[in-house]
Amino acid sequence: MVLAYIGIAIGVLIVLILIVKISRTNPREVAGIDAFCKKCGLETRGMNCPKCEKKSKSFGV
Repeated sequence: MVLAYIGIAIGVLIVLILIVKISRTNPREVAGIDAFCKKCGLETRGMNCPKCEKKSKSFGV
């Protein structure tokens, strides 16, 4: 029975930590993905920047 109480207490503690973490997170932040390119500032929404991408898409030619 004591183990059940310890399990419930740990579960409640984890839920409280997650609630605090959610309340402190910026609502405009989307899962830690950068919405803008770090080099040029172009909005990329997490994709590769077409301006700063060094690889050419010429099918290996």
